[in-house]
Amino acid sequence: MRTTSSIVLALAAVASAIADSPPATMLRYADISNDRIVFSYANGLWSVARTGGLAQPVADPPGAETFARFSPDGTSVAFLGNYEGDRDIYVTPVDGGIPRRITHNPATEVPAEWHNDGRILFTASGMSTYPRAPQVFAVSSEGGLPWEFPIPYGANPALSADGRYLAYTPHSTDMRTWKRYRGGMATDIWVFDLTEGTARRVTQWEGTDTIPMWHGSTLYYLSDAGPEHRLNVWSCDAQGGNRRQITRFEEFDCKWPSIGPDDSTPGEIVFQNGQDLWVLDLATNTSTKVEVRIPGARAKLRPSPVDAGNFIDSWDISPTAKRAVVEARGDIWTLPAENGVPRNLTATNGVAERTPAWSPDGKWIAWFDDSAGGGYELYTIAADGKGEKRRLTTGDGAFKLEIVWSPDSKWIAIGDKAGRLSLVNAESGEQKLVATELWGENAPSPQFSHDSSWIAYGLSDESGRSSQIFVYDMESGQTHQLTSPAFASNSPPSTGPASGSTS
Repeated sequence: MRTTSSIVLALAAVASAIADSPPATMLRYADISNDRIVFSYANGLWSVARTGGLAQPVADPPGAETFARFSPDGTSVAFLGNYEGDRDIYVTPVDGGIPRRITHNPATEVPAEWHNDGRILFTASGMSTYPRAPQVFAVSSEGGLPWEFPIPYGANPALSADGRYLAYTPHSTDMRTWKRYRGGMATDIWVFDLTEGTARRVTQWEGTDTIPMWHGSTLYYLSDAGPEHRLNVWSCDAQGGNRRQITRFEEFDCKWPSIGPDDSTPGEIVFQNGQDLWVLDLATNTSTKVEVRIPGARAKLRPSPVDAGNFIDSWDISPTAKRAVVEARGDIWTLPAENGVPRNLTATNGVAERTPAWSPDGKWIAWFDDSAGGGYELYTIAADGKGEKRRLTTGDGAFKLEIVWSPDSKWIAIGDKAGRLSLVNAESGEQKLVATELWGENAPSPQFSHDSSWIAYGLSDESGRSSQIFVYDMESGQTHQLTSPAFASNSPPSTGPASGSTS
């Protein structure tokens, strides 16, 4: 049997439009000094004049370099990189030189700021008391052993200019894809008095307050508390008073802000918003877009052959086991078990197709894709690739999770992040709501009976403390509880494929 990798080698290509200026979504994790901006682009570090223009390379070890931070005098940059096979903090001159390794722990140390006393503040998990929680440390820019701050855990640390107050968040959700989050993991800004040994929560917003930055006695930070409900730059004093919104971006969140030197100047903050890098002037509270040009050939962005077999994320087997359907690099493929050629059923750019499932009669393949905009929807196409794909659902944006065909191939059961288990008619697109999980994270996982007359699933009871097994009558639409609430029951087992499959 030929491997999937060899079958699909060179059948997928990266299609990128090369413009004179790179898309700013690839210019990230910026910092600003008195005269320059440093940022991550194409797995390397670059710098550019603070007003924009032609960028110049700073460092390019293997892998991605992130969270670059200028030294107080702006001549050197600390960053998270990999020269010796581990993710550590390195320091290099901004105009070129030999990078110097600062940390040596097997954990990943993420630089947060370069303080004016020469210490580099960073966070890491697994270096001290709480292995899974981030903690705050400082290390000399010359290297040596880190010093742990006297707080049990924390992320996004920022030290006031006099070194007395440490602003931080107890944890971080900044790398998450959550939007407008209001749950228990939402972060607030805390300030720890290193002289008195006391801590105070200075923001109380139920949503996200994160990435504090000091300038004098003023704290700047990101929050989605405004009427736009987007992450914007806010400010308050060290006690949480005089809270006000500075920027008012309405479409995209502001991401990864970093503040310039805390000296006699009014100060600036660089951040990413949508497709652009912006600089916020703290004297006028006005934001200016930074235009950046990257010099040289961008070989990493040119169309090139890619072995899609190394990027398979989900799969299913045909009823005869002669072919498999896979999701690879955002396309839906079918592959032969032994003899034959792979077929790319979708071959789309800019669309992510996922979670393919082969119908029991062997005629159809179903999957989710986001080509219609507004979220993932359910589609089907003939298994031989002939004909056009058909859209079966028009949803409300809830993220869809699972595809289960009925044995007679007439219905498709799908779940979503709203906890709903629904039935979709494979021919007409008619939808029926089967059940809603009110307490769990995901929808109930269904199992069809052999004759496609019933669906079995587990569902939490009204208290949320237990669960029972239910069955849904496909003909009448009635639901019946099978198990006693005296015991928790869930996950009814698969009954296996229906007999008589011919494909």
